[in-house]
Parts: sequence; C-alpha cells; structure tokens
Amino acid sequence: MARSELSAPVIHRTKEPIDVLVIGAGMGGAVASMVLAQAGLKVVCLEQGGWTAPEDRPHFSADWEWQRLNNWSTAVNVRKRSDDYPVDTLDESTLMWSGVGGSTVVYTGTWPRFRPSDFRKGAEHGCQPDWPFTYEDLESWYEANDRNCGVSGILGDPAIPPRGPFQTKPLPLGSARAAIRGFEKLGWHWWPMPNAIISEDYDGRPACNHCGGCQSGCARGSLNDVAVTHWPKAIAAGAELRTHARVARIETGPDGRATGAVYRNRTTGEWEFQAARHVVLAANGVGTPRLLLASESSAHPNGLANSSGLVGKNLMHHGLAVLEAWVDEPLETHKGFLSAQLICEEFAETDISRGFINGFTLHIVRMNGAGYQAHGSHSGNVGPWGSGHHAWFRQHFDRGFAILCMGDDLPLEENRVTLSETVVDSDGLPAPRIDYHLHPNDERMMDFAVDRAVELAGAAGAFEIKVNRWSPPGRGYVPPAWHLMGTCRLGTLPDNSVVDEWGRSWDVPNLTLIDASVLPTGGAVNPTSTIGALSLRNATHLRDQLSRRDS
Repeated sequence: MARSELSAPVIHRTKEPIDVLVIGAGMGGAVASMVLAQAGLKVVCLEQGGWTAPEDRPHFSADWEWQRLNNWSTAVNVRKRSDDYPVDTLDESTLMWSGVGGSTVVYTGTWPRFRPSDFRKGAEHGCQPDWPFTYEDLESWYEANDRNCGVSGILGDPAIPPRGPFQTKPLPLGSARAAIRGFEKLGWHWWPMPNAIISEDYDGRPACNHCGGCQSGCARGSLNDVAVTHWPKAIAAGAELRTHARVARIETGPDGRATGAVYRNRTTGEWEFQAARHVVLAANGVGTPRLLLASESSAHPNGLANSSGLVGKNLMHHGLAVLEAWVDEPLETHKGFLSAQLICEEFAETDISRGFINGFTLHIVRMNGAGYQAHGSHSGNVGPWGSGHHAWFRQHFDRGFAILCMGDDLPLEENRVTLSETVVDSDGLPAPRIDYHLHPNDERMMDFAVDRAVELAGAAGAFEIKVNRWSPPGRGYVPPAWHLMGTCRLGTLPDNSVVDEWGRSWDVPNLTLIDASVLPTGGAVNPTSTIGALSLRNATHLRDQLSRRDS
C-alpha cells in the first residue's frame, strides 16, 4: 500500500506517547521488551502474528510429517499463513515466522557462537567490515543471554575461546557415532553442538523428551522459544504485547525524530497510530528493511534511516550444502532431538591455499521420521517408488546421517531486500522482494566443503552419498541457508552503515534496530545466539540511556 493510499483510511491516533514502541516480537523484540519493561519503562510491542499454543503444533497429529512440509513449512511462500507476508523471490525459500516468538517458533535451537575472527574480517582481508567491537566485548552478553535461554553442552571445545558454564548437561549424541568414527579417522575437530534445548528441567521448563519434532518448534517449551522464555517475563514486568498488529510505516516529525508507527489492527480491521518517544525496530533481516523502505516521505525519499543507501543491501544467508550418507549399521536416526548433534570447525578460518577466503563449519544432524527418510530427508533425493521401494527402505531407513556445510557468505550490495512492485500482503502493503546469489568466492568454498563432507562420509564407511544440488546444474546448492542478516548493518560511520554500534540510526536519533539486520558479518554458524547476545547488550544500553534521560 502506497503512502497516498494510507491517507484515505481513518487512523485512530493515541494522544500521549509511550516510552518505547517495539515492532516485532521475535528474539530481538522480546529481549528489548523484557529489558526495558523490567526497568519500569512503558513498553508496547506490535506483532503482526499471534500466539502459538502447544496444541496448535503438528506434534499431536498422525500426519505431522506432512504438516511440517506444508502448513508448518519454514518457508512463508509454502505455508501461506494469514499472519505471514509473501516474499517476491525466485532465489530462495525464505524462513520467517510472523507471530510471538518470531523464527524461534520454527527453528532448531542450534546455538554456536561467532568466532573472534568474525569480528575483524576487515583487518583480515577487507572484503567484509570490521565490527566496532570485539568478541571479547560481547562475551559477557553471550553468557547472560545463555542464562535467559537455557543451553545444553559440554565445556572444553578447543576450537573456540573458553566460555562460562552451560545451563544443562549435553544432549545425547545418539546417531552421531558413525560421523564421530569418520572424524577420528581423519583427525578432524569435532565437538557436541551447543543447543538451546535443555536436557534437564531449567527455569520452570521441562527437559527435552526427544520426540523429534523440533523443526516445528517445541510443544513442551524445552527448546528456547522466546514466546516461552522471554515474553512471560516481559509481560509480568508490564510490557504490553499487541498481536495481529501489522505495522505499515514509522512516522517522523519536523525535527526528524520518530513519533510512532501506523499499524492495522487485524482483529478490528481499523488503522491505528501508536505514539512513542523511542521506537525499536526488530522485524528481522527482511522485515526491518522492508518497513524502513516503506516509511519513505518527503524528508526521507529513499526510505527511513537510509541516507547511506544501504538499507536492504548486503543480505547474508550463509552458503549451505547438505549431504546425506548411509552406513551399514542401525543408527536410530529417526529418534531424538533434531538440532545439530556435532559441529566441526576444522575449516572455519581462512586458508587461502584452499582457493577462497573465509571458512565453513560442518554440522552433523540426524534424519527425520520414516516419511521424511523415504522422501530424502535433507538431500531432496527420494527413494524409488514401486517394486524397489521396500528393498531400498530396508537398506536405508535408520542407517543414515546428514552433514550440513555452512559457509560464511560475503556481503554483496546486489544481494538485497527491496519493495516488490507486483506482490502485496493481505493488507495491501508491498511485499519484500529478495535477490540473492553466492559470490564466486563462496561458490568455491561450498564446492570445497562438499568435497570434505564426502571425504568424511567415506571415512565413516558410507555405502551411498547424496548431495542437494540445484536442478538444472550451475545454480549451486539448495536452499541457501535460512538466516536473514546484514541488511541494515552497524558500523562506525554513517556513510558505510545504517546504525551505530548500539543499533541507533544515524539519521533518526530515537530509532534503534535490534535484530539480525544489523550484523555486519555472518560467521559460519547459526546466528541466533549472537543475535540474542547483541540484542541484550544494545537493549541494556538503550535502557540506561532512557533512564538517564528521565532521571
């Protein structure tokens, strides 16, 4: 919906501004709302989706595997929920979830940290920017965020800096024993993956029961979903969470400061305006640039907070390739948690003798249920149908494991989020358009990673190996990964970044971005742990700034 079209409906406007308006109820929005409300600030959060009750999930249905592929697909253009907005793209299947908890509703809680080198890529090779601070500066926030979320693991990993204690003991490795055999034969690093899935009761939540439905979230609350871990605390502290509230634009006043946001109450159908002294935008690496671009005005003709022209650019997903391998022994790969069991950081640092800069990690994950295994759990290569199916199934079921190759993709300005000229959401607002491809450096990296994964599978004794390649050839690997980072990067100067190190807009002094959009680099691991730590750091800084202002 264009701004001229928004002027037609009657917009009900609040008279008195609240202290902080938060847009988005995922990891960043939940952390910010909890921290700010616990400080006594008046906080309202607008979330375009609703709550997900345990009984809403497919765990209790006989066709849960079918539902996971369809109604509970991680891709918005597949599941097509009314709370979601579509994505205009031919390049990917975008993982997002509109609702309380954001993408923590449908992720697997894989919880590694970025490495120290991920914060200084500018000094290392100059093809990515340095962060304005170091891993060591963020370390205490990693620890605090882990305590809020609950993380299982074991100390002593030699590939990363020493860290504080885990909240629970590690989850059982189970079907990873074949991969461990391969790692040991090759002499490569491996370690149990830290997971935001508790193996023991913690903070009022029950331990994981290993039901295996993690990809559709956790109906028990054993996996860190911020709807379970953060929002109850935020609401108890006084934060108001308005669900089914789709924000159309952030408004600014003559002084250039944000005044609040126009949103549609999707329950009543009315358009409303919530005034605020400070606005926190936490709508993820796609939703945040979408909203900033949609908030264009005569004072901000290229979109809000976009004097640098970088809003929406430098989208990073991680390069991803997935390999499936089968060995001649039962592994019980249909049982247990679905997050990664092991991580290998043997190739995580740059070694230019390999023919590329940056690095990748290998993640060992189990297969899924019987239906998924017959359908090609991760590789997309299905078993034969017809007379040969039963023989294939007896040979493959329960005997496979998967290797995810996750690469640190370079930020490219042509990898970007813009506003679609043809696709709108259910309220008539322009959908985001995504354009994404891997840099040739990253293609070489993923080819090298796949070769190493094949080598590992061979060392584990695999009798069959399949890789998820695009069809037709020449398009790389599928999907790429699902992470949404870098589209409103933080930095030290307003001409090469969108926000400063605290997430504050260079252009709009009372607008703060707290989500994955601000990450200047993506590392070679899942980003949620880092998103949470950075959100906690910057929300605490904002709390202190607002408290000093009001004192």
